[in-house]
Amino acid sequence: MKRLMLAFVGAALVVTTIANGQSPPGQTGSTNTPLMPSLADLMSLTQWRHLKLAYAGIVQNWPLARFEWGQMQQSFSAAAQLYPVFKDIPLAQLIKEESEPPLAEIGKAIESKNVADAKQGFRKLTNACNNCHHRAGVGFIVIRIPTSSPFSNQLFPPKE
Repeated sequence: MKRLMLAFVGAALVVTTIANGQSPPGQTGSTNTPLMPSLADLMSLTQWRHLKLAYAGIVQNWPLARFEWGQMQQSFSAAAQLYPVFKDIPLAQLIKEESEPPLAEIGKAIESKNVADAKQGFRKLTNACNNCHHRAGVGFIVIRIPTSSPFSNQLFPPKE
């Protein structure tokens, strides 16, 4: 479990620095190449964010939902930048076509604190994940709307 958490933390650090246009700590300029997470690492991190976004929406914790929504956008952006074409699959195009529209819909729902629209957008996002997986030849990876939170170490109270 410790190795898994370290992998997620490492991937999150790289995703955040790449999405912000920065080099990882201790690395500057183009002479040092940052450690690049695998696409599987980025998508696993995105899956965690998908879960936390869903759960934040369920309890109507809008600041947390907004945060996780932004993190999910960063994950998709990093995946598109690092792997625009992956194994002859136009990943950046798939993300733009499949994920960006429902993410935009969710963002509007979060801003207006509209639970029904957030749920509808989230269903569309979940379907988009599965459509992308199918088109990318990994349809055996099926994402669903979470039914519970595995984050026993984090509270999800509703906040304004």
